Amino acid sequence: MSERLFTDVLVIGSGPGGATTAAMLVENGFEVTLVEEGKHLSVDDTTSYSLDEMGKKYRSGGLNSSFGATNVTMIEGRCVGGGSEVNAALYHRPQESLLDSWRREFKIDGFELSDLEPFFERVEKDMSVSKRPSGVGGASIAIREGADKRGWSSGEIERFWKYEEGEDSTEGRRQSMTETMIPRFLKKGGRLLSGVRLQRLKCRDGVAKSAIGCRLDSGQKLSIDFNVVFVCCGAIQTPLLLGRSGVRPVGDTLQMHPMIRFAARFPTEVNDPKYGVPVVQIDEFKPEMTLGGSYSSLPHLALWLGHSVPDREKKLESWRQMAVFYVAVVSKGHGSIRRLPILGEPLVRFPVSDADMGALGLGVKRMGEALFEAGASEIYHPNTGAPIADPSGLAELGGGLPRSGAAVSTIHLFSSCQMGERDDCPLDSWGALKGTANIYVNDSSVLPTSPGVNPQGTIMAIVRRNVAHFLEGRISYKR
Repeated sequence: MSERLFTDVLVIGSGPGGATTAAMLVENGFEVTLVEEGKHLSVDDTTSYSLDEMGKKYRSGGLNSSFGATNVTMIEGRCVGGGSEVNAALYHRPQESLLDSWRREFKIDGFELSDLEPFFERVEKDMSVSKRPSGVGGASIAIREGADKRGWSSGEIERFWKYEEGEDSTEGRRQSMTETMIPRFLKKGGRLLSGVRLQRLKCRDGVAKSAIGCRLDSGQKLSIDFNVVFVCCGAIQTPLLLGRSGVRPVGDTLQMHPMIRFAARFPTEVNDPKYGVPVVQIDEFKPEMTLGGSYSSLPHLALWLGHSVPDREKKLESWRQMAVFYVAVVSKGHGSIRRLPILGEPLVRFPVSDADMGALGLGVKRMGEALFEAGASEIYHPNTGAPIADPSGLAELGGGLPRSGAAVSTIHLFSSCQMGERDDCPLDSWGALKGTANIYVNDSSVLPTSPGVNPQGTIMAIVRRNVAHFLEGRISYKR
């Protein structure tokens, strides 16, 4: 037997876009149902960056991949709170010149810097954006020292993190959606349905009437009627759902930040797990290239060190002298998302270009140079794991990484449903799906191009802007 529900506004997806959308709407008097495919877990239900967390909070255990000459491993959150529950919680505002170029090139109304400023400020307040109150860990210090010696700018990145009075840098609490927007949503009477997969929207003459899916634990079919729907499933799942619904061709403009990780060894301890992800990044080459540090637990070091390192197991015995670092670049290409026949799952194609591989190699060279300046004794080649003992061994990497053996990954996906008044944008300036009366998109999909930084802060500010515009209209849709 199928189940049928009704709501005024349906929000599909509970990541930073969906949770913010749902909380703002319910706090302004709308009856809102928020639907999430994954489970409702707290930040304490799993250990950060563990296999348990990957199994419970990541889509497909973190093993999704795009297809192309070089495959890219893509990490997507699949739980209440989405990616905010598993990411490094780093906060950036994008460069003002980039925001201005989005406004001009994509013809986005109401997108002046003065229009956006209040929404960034609200995000920073609501999410307790802050720096560590009492210093940073050893890997962060190494990045900063290496950058200084190279004459490059660097800085500590703020985080979505809340500290109580007197807490030091190793304490505090990540301000994910289950810590912030989800409780606000529930407090005002919002209805949260987790473990529910909505597969398509039923539409007629440009008006969406209901969403069809099922409860994953029981398989019970579910239909939700609504007046308005906000699709906030992320850069992959949003165009997939819209494609299954047949409302408009979307998903041909996917962009991402390709990333390469590698390990480095120091003569002294630089790795203290209680500091988590290093918070210092090299700013010199932003937004085209970001150089920083990654989580460096023993299992992560074993993964990124590679198997061809001489005396690998012995080196890992002194794992506190090692850390994982990364290079992330702005890709010059864009990918596509298609629905696989019968299965209905996404087929993601992304052509990592020769220019991208060149930039990644140059980034490894630059980061390696900085780490040697900071006292590193060995850098491990990101393709082979072979030890590099001095800066001269980095020279060949400056020409680019070979495609074979390159473990390219990404945690930043966006721009698959770009917003703007340009004819090729599927969304208008405020996230409304063109050609429809009551379908909105409000997540990472709407970003016009790559922000060149961790995108969560940008996404949440634009989402707030779009919901504020919707609230100003207060349009009442009739079924």
